[in-house]
Amino acid sequence: MRGLQIVHWGEPYVLNTSIPVPSPAKGQLLIKIASAGYCHTETLVLNGDFARLALRDPLPQIPSHEPTGWVAAVGEGVDGEKWKVGMRVGCLNYRDMCGSCKECKAGDLKFCTHANLAGVTADGAFAEYMLASPQSTIPLPASISFDNAAPLFCAGATVYCGLLRCALSPGQAVAILGCGALGHLGVQFAKVMGLRVVAIDSRQAPLDLCATLSHPLDKCINSSLTPVNDALAKLPFEVDAAVVATDAIPAYRYALELTRKHGTVVVLGQPKEDIPVPYFQLIMRDLTIKGSVLSSPEDCQDMINMFAEHNLEVRTHVYKMEEISKLIEDTHKPEMSGKMVVRIAEEF
Repeated sequence: MRGLQIVHWGEPYVLNTSIPVPSPAKGQLLIKIASAGYCHTETLVLNGDFARLALRDPLPQIPSHEPTGWVAAVGEGVDGEKWKVGMRVGCLNYRDMCGSCKECKAGDLKFCTHANLAGVTADGAFAEYMLASPQSTIPLPASISFDNAAPLFCAGATVYCGLLRCALSPGQAVAILGCGALGHLGVQFAKVMGLRVVAIDSRQAPLDLCATLSHPLDKCINSSLTPVNDALAKLPFEVDAAVVATDAIPAYRYALELTRKHGTVVVLGQPKEDIPVPYFQLIMRDLTIKGSVLSSPEDCQDMINMFAEHNLEVRTHVYKMEEISKLIEDTHKPEMSGKMVVRIAEEF
């Protein structure tokens, strides 16, 4: 099969046309990939920043952990009536969970110590076929295209779960800092949840994107042009929680400053530097800081249903595997907004 591979850490992906098609083992699915998303995590993996997770498959390794496609084959022990060949699906990146650790027994599969992570510790979705686990595979309605669905299985799942972790009720307010790949999805989920939404970014392009979405926001703030605190002081409501969906260090300081007393800050970003946590803001305002990553399969299914039912939008920029260098170059352009997707299948 054709696929992109990391052959050496820190070096460009290599397009290989003769990768063996994997065979599903007991309890696995084989997925024929239609489209797969490119995430910031891909950069971290390529640079070896995730080596501490103990790579299971030796290099070369296939990147991407935002897969969509069709069930191509089922392994021994998999319910073939539930998972029919040809079924449209998307996959969360964790697979091969042990089922016996504390996290698995609690139903928290994404934290299984023994799980493989597609595109991180094992082969991912930038190839024509990929292995997956039924437990983390989600049926995909025909109303969502593969190109639009791919970003939902990391960016969408992560920001949706981050909003759930805020534990807010309709009418309360959330600030989403970083309105790019995750944030432009998060502002839509938050509005459907009945929340007041403040979008904050240092770039105008993501804010312009958010302003075009079908669910109007309550406030957009360009932090490079307007002091965030000054803008927030004019709002007729307090910010009950903040979701930080960027690696930009100033956003973490803003989040702690703008969240009301007893509020919650949820961290989704992966900055290279340590995140500064001013003790005064934290203890004198009784703030709670939570980390969040991906989602449970159940929450992911709810997110997919919400996306379809409310006709939500994802801004995608679609490339071929041969165009991966251009994709990576475009990712870093300041005028870019939305999500990058690689179309793997020649025909849908």
